Amino acid sequence: MNNLDNYLEQDAGTAAKEIRCLYNLKKKQEESIAQGDFSKAKLIGVDILNSLNELEFLRERKMNHDSLKKVAIDLENQGPDGCCGETRI
Repeated sequence: MNNLDNYLEQDAGTAAKEIRCLYNLKKKQEESIAQGDFSKAKLIGVDILNSLNELEFLRERKMNHDSLKKVAIDLENQGPDGCCGETRI
């Protein structure tokens, strides 16, 4: 299963739901293909794509959050004058 550390804590539940949904949709799509119902299989494919897009969005949100957090820490470490705590003349 997918690593939920790839998502913000507040998004972990949504991500887990989407991951479970993907596995269920994959099984349903395989069944539709086996039964020759290609129209249904294609519609399920759209649902799969929607779930993948949501997971990608949630993962990118985490990556953006982590990047912003790093910038904030770097700025804080630079000190109030923006130059590593040294006084400018």
